[in-house]
Amino acid sequence: MLGLAKKLNCGLVGLLGLLFSLQGSSAPIKLDLYTQEFPPLQVEVDGEPEGYVVKFIEAVVADAAKTVPMEISGVHFVPWKRAIRTTQSQPNSLFFSISRTPNREQQFIWLGQVSPYEVALYRHKDGPNVSATSLTELKDYRFSSQTASSFEELTKKLGINNNIPVSYGKDAIRLLRAKRVDFAPLVTASFHYRMEEYGFNPDDFVEVMRVEPLCKELWLVTGKETPPEVVKALVESFKRLKAEGLLEQLINEYHPKSEVMTRYRGKV
Repeated sequence: MLGLAKKLNCGLVGLLGLLFSLQGSSAPIKLDLYTQEFPPLQVEVDGEPEGYVVKFIEAVVADAAKTVPMEISGVHFVPWKRAIRTTQSQPNSLFFSISRTPNREQQFIWLGQVSPYEVALYRHKDGPNVSATSLTELKDYRFSSQTASSFEELTKKLGINNNIPVSYGKDAIRLLRAKRVDFAPLVTASFHYRMEEYGFNPDDFVEVMRVEPLCKELWLVTGKETPPEVVKALVESFKRLKAEGLLEQLINEYHPKSEVMTRYRGKV
């Protein structure tokens, strides 16, 4: 009898262990999202992540979780270089919204296009009154842009060396306002938000030209350490929800006078 009881006890322990193991294996994968504030795509409002790209990615993850258990651990607003390094080195890290360039092609897994993107070069109204159709025509002038940005990559490629790198886009505009540089790039969709945020009058800045090589779609990416099954589930959900029109719907909802963006504009 003692031997039978011992065997039953061992069997029960083994069964409980198996159950705990199965329960542990079904725990959702934690995804960390990295980005930098960029209205109206991704912003923080009252301490919460907002913006049409944020909401679309949240919907994609929720849909993908039906296939592979996963959930968002957090949305982190961090400097650009840190976001890039973290995404490349840490599995299950997602980074948005980033332009796709030849130099970046092999650095990430490209999950899908999250937003249109149009870059223009601006000057202060008292700055050099010139017209141009390409950056090379302005190579003798002074520029400033965010470090590790696609604009910085483009200037290097074109052999333009007089570009002052800064940690944040607002610093480039401050240099422009102080007339320490002649031109700085800005995304046209966020121009008025940025001017409000920096405390400047949008009428004090003049659009000089569109930077055509940078006018392209922005992407959601992950690093190559992220498991293939997670990537597959995210891509499938991404394609399905975008085809259903969810992203377009969110873009239309997040206009400057919307409730959320009005609250955002009130805090900047």
